[in-house]
Amino acid sequence: MRKTLISMAIALAAVSGSAMADQATLSALQAANITMTAAQSEAVLAAEGEAIAAAIGALVTANPEQAAAIVSAAVSANPGLAASITSAAVKAAPAQKASISAAAIAAAPGQESAINAAANSASPSAGQGSATGGATSIQTSGTPSSSGGGGGSSTASPN
Repeated sequence: MRKTLISMAIALAAVSGSAMADQATLSALQAANITMTAAQSEAVLAAEGEAIAAAIGALVTANPEQAAAIVSAAVSANPGLAASITSAAVKAAPAQKASISAAAIAAAPGQESAINAAANSASPSAGQGSATGGATSIQTSGTPSSSGGGGGSSTASPN
């Protein structure tokens, strides 16, 4: 009987430890006045480890104007996940890359290089607006010119 009680107490302590960590993230987001639905709040509570970054990415997708505040709160509650959270947030709101990175660095200043690397690797969609967008136009122009200029329309017209 004692072994059962001890086992149950240990199991309860393990479960409440992860629940408290998830509660810390939710509390930090609520303290930052982040707008969340009940489903989003439940997703944050249910998330563990790297899944927290995915939940934060979903929040940023739903509230891109609050991206920096969301990241700041989440990184403050989970400094070990700063790079993952930054990456998920930048993927969700690429136009907010600079403010997301600044918020993450302010919340976890010792991880500046990891945060910047995560933001840069997650931002191909953000970079497409300027640098990669030009490359995409060149590739797109090259591909249709080859196929279109190859006679696709010319061959169809004479026949």
